[in-house]
Amino acid sequence: MFVGCAASAYEAGLRESVARCLAMLGVRVETPSGQTCCGSVHAHAGDIKGAQRLAERNRSAFKSTRTVLTFASGCHEAVAQALDGGTTRTVDAIEFLARRLQTHTERWQWRARPERIALHLPCTQRNVVRSAATLRTLLSSMPGVEIVELTASGCCGASGTQMLEEPARAATFRAPVLRQLQESGATR
Repeated sequence: MFVGCAASAYEAGLRESVARCLAMLGVRVETPSGQTCCGSVHAHAGDIKGAQRLAERNRSAFKSTRTVLTFASGCHEAVAQALDGGTTRTVDAIEFLARRLQTHTERWQWRARPERIALHLPCTQRNVVRSAATLRTLLSSMPGVEIVELTASGCCGASGTQMLEEPARAATFRAPVLRQLQESGATR
């Protein structure tokens, strides 16, 4: 699994949950040491050499790995560019899990979970990774879960380095999504 930098903290629970699910499906998951930031923010900011150094560290960390799973859609393309081409392929973790669930339906049963979930699909997930449909299908297969897709503008405001360089502008892009989230009645 690719951990990255900013997502290393907020995706920890997700990575653990996916690793448990995959273990139940017979897939062993490792998180190699030595991996680092994907370099996307560096590249967006014009620091191409810095992004290339980070890509090289990730190539080294994953050199003996056949498949690398990514979670942060904003990192996926940079990781794929750094790792794909040799014997390593980069796969969106949602797609990987969904494929495994389809081929191992006899080993998997969802527990009913009555809950209203708000779903925000970032532009990188919709337009770069293209796993939005898979995520919708995966979530809708869970009994009792009601999905409320946040469709207001669809922008989280990150947009490369915009969230860092122009935080007020980024906040105006993000505001409709946050407003829709508040109004959704979602519990998660």
